[in-house]
Amino acid sequence: MRATDVLSHIDEGELIALTRDLVRIPSVIRPGQPGATEAGVAAHVAQWMRKERFEVEVHEVAPGRPNVLGILGERESGGLTLLLEGHTDVVTEGDAGLWTRAPFGGDLVEGRIYGRGSADMKSGLAAAMVAAAAIKRSGVDLGGRLVVGALVDEEGDMLGAKHLCTTPLGHELSAAIICEPEQNELCLEQRGVVWARVTARGRMAHGAMPEAGVNPITALAALLSEVPALERRLRKLCQRSPHLRPPTVTPTIVQAPVQGVAQPNVIPSMAQVTLDVRLTPGPDGDAIGKEIDAVCERAMAAVPGVEVTWQAVNGFRLATQVDKDEALVRAMVKGVRQATGRAPKFGGVPGSTDGTILRMTLGIPIVTCGPGHRLIPHQVDEYVEVAELVEAARIYVASALNFLNG
Repeated sequence: MRATDVLSHIDEGELIALTRDLVRIPSVIRPGQPGATEAGVAAHVAQWMRKERFEVEVHEVAPGRPNVLGILGERESGGLTLLLEGHTDVVTEGDAGLWTRAPFGGDLVEGRIYGRGSADMKSGLAAAMVAAAAIKRSGVDLGGRLVVGALVDEEGDMLGAKHLCTTPLGHELSAAIICEPEQNELCLEQRGVVWARVTARGRMAHGAMPEAGVNPITALAALLSEVPALERRLRKLCQRSPHLRPPTVTPTIVQAPVQGVAQPNVIPSMAQVTLDVRLTPGPDGDAIGKEIDAVCERAMAAVPGVEVTWQAVNGFRLATQVDKDEALVRAMVKGVRQATGRAPKFGGVPGSTDGTILRMTLGIPIVTCGPGHRLIPHQVDEYVEVAELVEAARIYVASALNFLNG
């Protein structure tokens, strides 16, 4: 059976309904609120997969935060295993009064599904689920295994992806399609990120007698003045990409004092700044670390008596890159033509995804491709175009069959 024959088994109405159902289940992580996790969505996904007679594994990553993995096909000697990956958590809706439609209503209006997570990324997850179901219903020989992964915590510490990498199933993965909203472009690159939390330690004193202390805020000011130069050096180290913005270094959090009560007449003993460092492919973690070390050393030199150190919050998520001659990429190029009748468009992911963890930890090729405009995530009135949603499911069907039978 040809991949194009299997496409007829995609039920557009079912796909729309499943996407709306997932959007209607809030899965914003709200610490301190019992039940405010991905558990509700995960349960719905697991039930749906069992109804479709997938083999289902549920892995508790953290209390009330389970990964759900639906598996088709048998493990064969030398056979391939492909992951279609999505995440079940969504970011906060913010002020619901700013939305013109209910944030968790899943409204279908003029060819668009609205709601928090509609693009990022319950539509991509639904498309992966329906694509796998279409393959199963067709009875086609997979030639390997297809796994649909609904993982937790992508918007946080990526605990779900990290946990998957420790499991037997994770170690058997050959490649992954990351179903994030990228307008169904084939994204072979994604920017990396390092959140560098810089801590300056000085000595407390009265604001009227600054000579009695050592002001850590002054050291941070010296460090912040170095940020443009740090950005320029990182741009020289990293590769230029036709699809990604060049590296950026952006101060995002400044705090002093770090502990205790802020008082206008007290020089604090400690101050912190967090730098959001975005990277393109090229240097490794050691090279990036040395550049940040150098900035900290210059800040200490500028303000004697202050100790300046830094740490990578949540570690290093380095930029990823996959060659066009990878088997997965070739399968998807062909799959896009089969599913849409046109040549694929290549792009790049402006942020990092669960694919970053899979690529860094397992070394497998990843391609990010999913429905939804890449600029709409995390905004009010988030939506996904139904046409893109259906197209994504078709691309996943054709690409999976091409890869597993290739």
